[in-house]
Amino acid sequence: MRRSTHELALAGLLAALSVVLLSLGSLIPLATYAAPVLASSVLLAAREECRPSYAWGCFLVSAALGVLLSADPECSLLYAFLGYYPLLKPKLDALRPRAVRTAAKLLLCTLAVGAMYALALFVFQLEAVVEEFAATAPVLLGLTVSLGAAVFLMYDLALDRLVILYKRRRTRR
Repeated sequence: MRRSTHELALAGLLAALSVVLLSLGSLIPLATYAAPVLASSVLLAAREECRPSYAWGCFLVSAALGVLLSADPECSLLYAFLGYYPLLKPKLDALRPRAVRTAAKLLLCTLAVGAMYALALFVFQLEAVVEEFAATAPVLLGLTVSLGAAVFLMYDLALDRLVILYKRRRTRR
């Protein structure tokens, strides 16, 4: 009972921290893409310390609150569509060989970001996103997608390093 209460309280605190970090994306204009990364990295602690149902609940609550409370819809939608990645990462890391693993990760990233922008363009019809896409050349959009995939792979590598640091720090106590 005590362990379950501890996990639930920790998941709630991590969800709140994730929403606060996600809100930074609307306060700092350049943090539109950095804030969802920071918010999703909080899920590493939830993944390591809580049972999977609490970790996924932490993500769902923080994604819902982020979409409802954040002033930057692009930032909150990016978190809602790709913020779960730290929770899914161990299953993707189990894939063999390495080329299949990397291709699966890139496919997940591309599909999630594509679905997010399709939703923003066609369902929510966000004027700023529509104007930005209309003013951008197709070649530049392709380059942006390629750079986004490269940044995603660096994020994947950073998550590996953060898990190592977290476990090392946790075992010292």
